[in-house]
Amino acid sequence: MIIMRPAAMADLAQIERLAEASGPMVCTLPAHRRNLLDKVEQSLSALQSDVMMPAEESYFFVLEETATGQLLGTSAIVAQAGYLDPFYAYRNDVIVHSSRALKVHNRVHALTLTHALSDHSQLCSFFITPALRNTHLPQLLSLGRLLFIAQHPERFSQALLAVLPGIADKAGHSPFWEHVGRKFFGIDYNQVEYYNGTRNKTFIAELMPHHPLYVSLLNEEAQAVMGLVHPDAELQFEILSGDGFEADNFVEIFDAGPIVTARRNTLYSWQQSKVATVEIGMPEMTDQLGLVINDQLIGFRAIVTHIPAMNSSSFCLKPEHAEALKVDAGSRIRWLPLPEH
Repeated sequence: MIIMRPAAMADLAQIERLAEASGPMVCTLPAHRRNLLDKVEQSLSALQSDVMMPAEESYFFVLEETATGQLLGTSAIVAQAGYLDPFYAYRNDVIVHSSRALKVHNRVHALTLTHALSDHSQLCSFFITPALRNTHLPQLLSLGRLLFIAQHPERFSQALLAVLPGIADKAGHSPFWEHVGRKFFGIDYNQVEYYNGTRNKTFIAELMPHHPLYVSLLNEEAQAVMGLVHPDAELQFEILSGDGFEADNFVEIFDAGPIVTARRNTLYSWQQSKVATVEIGMPEMTDQLGLVINDQLIGFRAIVTHIPAMNSSSFCLKPEHAEALKVDAGSRIRWLPLPEH
């Protein structure tokens, strides 16, 4: 049985292993023990707190194979991306330059530094063992967070975001960074992403250009990668896009990867998930898979299972699935049918 659950202090060594495997691409999962310890502590504190509106809370989850205790992935939610430090992004803008005398009217593409996304809840720290990428477990790890949000909506913003890594090679060469960011920071791309994941964001305000960047004046190599997703993040992009996230208006400030956004009530996971009462037995199952979560906080659990043939206000679980979810007959669960893989 493989479950999604909140990270615990006992997981720290395995989380470090996953952070090292994720590499610099997942800057919100840095291979830095103190930072990872803080992520787990903050998550446990948030799960144990009464929350009526989003603030500084963050929630950190792991994917566990229960038979062995091995951790296979991580994901997280930050309740408000810019609560402690502004969340910086580049906004895609069109600036109009016109001259009536010369009869010239030009619409010029520009990137403007903004923290307009600071009030969004952020999906982050997504990493899964590569051997599992072609299973339904990436959906469990990614969409499980959205079901958690649907079950506890008071803890999160109406608007959501996720930053997808942009184009960079294994040596840490990022075309956008080399032609834009390096000119202002004078350090390597991997180093600035590490700072981004382990330090407060004052260095961004201190060093990033605050005037619009005219895209037509940028090097063609930098222009070519704007809004493109790193190949290793295409799976995550597909999952979020399939749920309703869009990547039209913002890019990340260091590598120009897309920032996807959505209103939570427009998402498939929000609209199609259902709350039901648990029955325990041996139900007749369909071929369709679904995600199932319990309604707990510190005891949160999520699994992938086949959907019972009879859809009603109750949901029949096999005993082993009820045990994995830590629910009894009469408990409340939320479930979501998964689109065809």
